[in-house]
Amino acid sequence: MDQEIKTIKQAGALVLQALRAAAPFFLSIELWLMVGVAFATVAGFWLAVLGNAGCLLAFSFAFGYLAARSVLHMKRILAWPFIA
Repeated sequence: MDQEIKTIKQAGALVLQALRAAAPFFLSIELWLMVGVAFATVAGFWLAVLGNAGCLLAFSFAFGYLAARSVLHMKRILAWPFIA
């Protein structure tokens, strides 16, 4: 970093500035859907290890989301968040 932080107040202000800059990313629905897909994938593997047929539902959600997301990006309904 190019800034010299000398006090706790400056450090707090810098952290607050970083949080405000990152807030749109953390509040985006796409991030939380990706977290849900990660959870569904882990849950699907766990259910598969247990021999439960519910793993098919979890895997269907995860793979369905990935396919739908790709199609929505190709149709330009969703935008890639980090490509300007």
